[in-house]
Amino acid sequence: MNMIKRLLDKGVQLALGCIGIIFVAGIPILLQDIGHWNLEWKAYWSETKNVFTSIQNPNELTYFSIKMFEERPLFPFLMDAVIYSLTILVGALLTASVLAILLTLLTMNMSLKGRQRFKFLFFLFESIPDILIILGFQLFIVFFYKKTEILLFPIATLGENRAYFIPILCLAILPMVQFYRLNMLNFEREETQNYVELARSLGFGKWYVQTKHIFRNAVLSVFFQSKKILWFMLSNLFILELLFNINGVTSLLVSYMSPSSFAMALLCLFVPVFIVYSLLEIIVERKANRGEVLT
Repeated sequence: MNMIKRLLDKGVQLALGCIGIIFVAGIPILLQDIGHWNLEWKAYWSETKNVFTSIQNPNELTYFSIKMFEERPLFPFLMDAVIYSLTILVGALLTASVLAILLTLLTMNMSLKGRQRFKFLFFLFESIPDILIILGFQLFIVFFYKKTEILLFPIATLGENRAYFIPILCLAILPMVQFYRLNMLNFEREETQNYVELARSLGFGKWYVQTKHIFRNAVLSVFFQSKKILWFMLSNLFILELLFNINGVTSLLVSYMSPSSFAMALLCLFVPVFIVYSLLEIIVERKANRGEVLT
C-alpha cells in the first residue's frame, strides 16, 4: 500500500512538472509587450493551448538552426541531443560520486591534523569558477599537444568526432567537491555514533567499520541530498556545451524555437531524469526501511 501511494505521489509530481513546463513555454508570448507594461494574457492562454496540442504531434515540430540558418525538424535531432547530454550528465554524476567516496575514505584514515588541512584545501577548490576549470583543461591539452604533438582527448565536438572524457571530467569536478563535503559531514557524524564504538570494541578494524557500517549509513543520507547537486549540474551543462561546441539539448534550447518545440525539448530532458531518480529514491527508501542499508 505504501509503495502504491509512493508511486502515485511521484506520478502526481511528474504530471505537475510537465504541466509547469507547458505553462512556462508560453511566457515569452505573455511578456512580448512588457515594455509598455502590458501582459498579453489572451495570447498567452492561446499559445499554451497550442503547446499542449502540438506536443501530441511531435513529428510536426521544428526548430531554427542558427549554424545552418534554416528551419529543421525537431526529431530525430532532439533525441540525439538529449542522449548526448544525458550521457555527459550521468557520466559526470557517477564520476563525481565515486571520486568523492574514495577521497572521503582517504581523508577519514588521515590524522586529525592532516584531515583538517586536506578538507580546507578541498573546500577552497569549490570557489573556483566553472569556466576557469573548463578553460584550464582545454589550455592544458592544447599546450601538451603543441609540445608533444599528442592529442590526449578531443577538446571540442567536431562533426561525428564527439568529446566525452574532458566534458564529463569538467562537469564532475565541482559536484565531486560538493559530494565530498556532504560525505565528510555524514562520515564524521556517524563516527561518533555508539554502534561505531561497539564495533571497534569488538575488535573490528577502522577500515572495516568505515566501509561496512559508516559508509552505508552516510551514503544513504548523501543520496537524498544529491538532488540539489543534480540540478546544479544541469545549470552548468549549458556552459559546458557552449565551450565544448556540444550539440546537446541545452544548446538546442538557445536556438530560435517555438514555444511548442521549447516545451518538448525540456520534457525530453526532465522526464527521464525525474523517472530514474524517483525510482532510485523509492528503491533506496524500501531497502532502508527493511534494514538492508542501515545496519
